[in-house]
Amino acid sequence: MAAISPSIPTMSCLVISRQPQLLNRMLASLEQARRFWQPSDEVLCSWNGSSTDEERIEAPAHPTFRIASRTAYHFAANMNRLAEQALGELLVLVNDDVVLDPGCLDRAAQILETLPEVGLVGGRLRNSEGMLTHAGLLFANDGCPYNRFRPDQLGPLIDPDGLEVQESGPMPAVTGALMVIRRSDFLSLRFRETFRVCGEDVALCLDCWSHLGKTPYYASDVTAIHDEKSTRGDSLDHYDIQAVGRLVQDLANEHPELRAQFSHWAVQESALMWRLCQQLRGERDGARQQRDEQLKELRELLQEQQKEWHHDRTQLIQERDQARAEAIAAQQKIRDLLQSTSWKLTAPLRSISERLGARPTP
Repeated sequence: MAAISPSIPTMSCLVISRQPQLLNRMLASLEQARRFWQPSDEVLCSWNGSSTDEERIEAPAHPTFRIASRTAYHFAANMNRLAEQALGELLVLVNDDVVLDPGCLDRAAQILETLPEVGLVGGRLRNSEGMLTHAGLLFANDGCPYNRFRPDQLGPLIDPDGLEVQESGPMPAVTGALMVIRRSDFLSLRFRETFRVCGEDVALCLDCWSHLGKTPYYASDVTAIHDEKSTRGDSLDHYDIQAVGRLVQDLANEHPELRAQFSHWAVQESALMWRLCQQLRGERDGARQQRDEQLKELRELLQEQQKEWHHDRTQLIQERDQARAEAIAAQQKIRDLLQSTSWKLTAPLRSISERLGARPTP
């Protein structure tokens, strides 16, 4: 293995899993996520699955993989126990359903090394179809968190490589699906274990603000694939969401700089939403114009067909009337013939001819 500079921080990757197929995929992506893995780097796993599935885990040679805990699933508690055992200077908190892009952990480490005011780094995530799934978290008026740009609702409309999405900087909060944080900072805060289903990642970001005076950071070049909720499912806990909302409101009242960040990202988001509305309006007007043109063409086609049908009908009526007149004329000729003198004079001859024709052949 190549010599490693002592200035490169060591890393501990912390992951919770019960599905070997997801875990193996994430572990495979680690190889390229950092250019140089050091001998002391590690992956610590809290395993919630069966012993049979545990045997299917395909651990990489580097970084060293170890199941450090086998307890029931609780994200905050499981992660806290792993962090207590970790040896790395930096902690990578990652979901097992994340696939890391090459070099993304190097970039996150660089941000933490060069920006001491940053408490933790979150990334730009997309789903397996390439649509944006995460670009930071913002808060509604009641303090409840939501994914910036609302990709869960507007995903197909959002350009995952657009200028707004590419802008990096201090962010009110980022998702716990992928976080990089100094171990010392994490151990001084830890995840709040009062959350039952969700919200502990947002609370950790808020605690960075209030307890450490450091900001979460959204890094658009720290990228990965994450199919949202493929591990946890659609479970939500309104109690957790409301608890986060109360934390946000209390913190915003105490920190005007946090409110300023809310405003900055909200204005940017509003500008993008406005452009999307204009785009959709243009597409709607274009679709309406296209529809009107199609209706016009259809009306013209129907008018032409009506003309053809009217011409054919008129012609058929004329042919019918002509045939009727010819039939009447033929009937009159027959009547005239039957009443004619010649027909009456030849009647005896026709009668004899009929009798002769009916005589049997000898």
